[in-house]
Amino acid sequence: MVSLQYHYGMAMTLRLNDELDHRLTEHSRLSGISKQKIAIMAIEAHLQRESHSTQAAAVIDKVLQRDQELLARLADA
Repeated sequence: MVSLQYHYGMAMTLRLNDELDHRLTEHSRLSGISKQKIAIMAIEAHLQRESHSTQAAAVIDKVLQRDQELLARLADA
């Protein structure tokens, strides 16, 4: 079993291939933002997109179930 300390506030090692590390280093240099901050921003953006996609899918499923009869009638019209 993994200790809970490894899930909360612990450092993480991020291994990148040489090309990606070079691109990240160059982006960091040009933007004046640390590589760590860029990685954090990318992770946050990804999680936000995933959250929005999940929420949108749930709303679409709800509408499809709620309006199933109406949608069937429209399809037949």
